[in-house]
Amino acid sequence: MDRWEFCYVDMLRHEFTRFTSKGLEVKKIKRDKSLENDTKDDAVGRFVAELGTDGWEIVSGTADIRPVIFFKKRAEA
Repeated sequence: MDRWEFCYVDMLRHEFTRFTSKGLEVKKIKRDKSLENDTKDDAVGRFVAELGTDGWEIVSGTADIRPVIFFKKRAEA
């Protein structure tokens, strides 16, 4: 039976939330101050790209008042 991990990126709050067996793991996505003119939106874009590289796949998203992108990844055995 396949096992999955789930998370989402809150585009408005610039946060990453991962669902774990111990509860929610929330992490702020911060801009890279070493990059000139880097914005929080740039940081979120890079973070989403990293999720894809790490094996996370987009399963759904919202574009309303609170834009959120949901991801899943096959859990390691």
